[in-house]
Amino acid sequence: MNTDLNNLDVYASELASKARKASSEIRTLSNEQRSAVLRAVAKELRAQKAEIFAANKLDVDAARGKISDAMLDRLTVNESRLETMAKGAEEIADFADPLARTLEKRTLPNGVEISRVAVPIGSVFFIFESRPNVTIDGACLCFKSGNAVILRGGKESMNSSKFLAGIFRKALRDNGVSEDAVQLVENSDHALVTKLLQMNESIDLVIPRGGERLIRAVTEQSRIPVIKHFNGICHIYVDKSANIDMAASIVENAKTQRPSTCNTMETLLLDSHLSDESVAKILKPLRDKNVEMFGDAAAMARVEGVKDIGEDSNYHHEYLALAMSLKFVDNVEEAADHIEKYSSRHTEAVIAEDKAIQEYFLSHVDSSSVMVNASTRLADGGVYGLGAEVGISTDKLHARGPMGVESLCTYKWILKGEGQVRT
Repeated sequence: MNTDLNNLDVYASELASKARKASSEIRTLSNEQRSAVLRAVAKELRAQKAEIFAANKLDVDAARGKISDAMLDRLTVNESRLETMAKGAEEIADFADPLARTLEKRTLPNGVEISRVAVPIGSVFFIFESRPNVTIDGACLCFKSGNAVILRGGKESMNSSKFLAGIFRKALRDNGVSEDAVQLVENSDHALVTKLLQMNESIDLVIPRGGERLIRAVTEQSRIPVIKHFNGICHIYVDKSANIDMAASIVENAKTQRPSTCNTMETLLLDSHLSDESVAKILKPLRDKNVEMFGDAAAMARVEGVKDIGEDSNYHHEYLALAMSLKFVDNVEEAADHIEKYSSRHTEAVIAEDKAIQEYFLSHVDSSSVMVNASTRLADGGVYGLGAEVGISTDKLHARGPMGVESLCTYKWILKGEGQVRT
């Protein structure tokens, strides 16, 4: 790109216009052409892993001591994560074509055949924080669904993201496709993001993936529709009918398996009718891993070591660490009411053997994923069979939950007639 990266007006305009132009080209590519590019990306990721690790080391070394350990972990690319990126590209390549779907079809009384078919959204502006793997995940999902994408990663991951985006652009060129189907923003000035968020004539959708502050800033500034989730305040309710061994295992996994993620349990709701022995058994794995617990007076009175949560509004807190909120409730109705008040609509789970309790929870809890006897950590595009995900939407329009290729499509109406006119 020959544009002066420091001339923000020109740079933003060129990024947006190139994405718009590329989107009109790639929406007509066959599924085989799109999949071939993704397989080429996977091949290049493995072939250039030494170079990827070298670029990533520059980012990690520069960020060490300046960002949290959780963020540093997200920034790091290792053998396992690189292979996950490559396999993800191959898995998405193998998906059925999300654009070859007739969503409905019928014949009108006047004889016109009408159908609703899946089509790409067009041009996507994808903003993410210090996760270099998202450069590949986001590009793969957008391209498979026929969308052009402008990627804007965190400044901490610039060396990694630039190299990874370069790999994708090479795969595009090698397969005779416009490399502008995937563009990386190479200037980390926040003012540039603001300018891009105003370009609703060229960009169709914004997807911010990161912390609440980032997402709120994007939502407030954008003239373009934004798919978002502000945070992941996920709940687990353990009913008195629960299998206690199962409950202990699920709660431990949901809180400690990777506490920095948005699908980690942040609040544990325990049925007040559980015995002290059962409560101790559920909490023991958390205590063994030094999880801090915060609760109200009832929780502090019943469970040793629980710290005062303070104001009720603190149940809105997303810890993203080995810490959590603990509350006792009298029944599933009270659990559902608490979730209704404090949830971010991400993921909630009930642990219960009583089928009536399970069904009440499923019908009354309104979140993007609701689970029975399973860990909230399962809320993930890969686990759901969607491949990598561009994010988890807590919105209701147009996508909800983990967003895979089908969530990056919209539709159009097609009518076929034989001269019919309106009278």
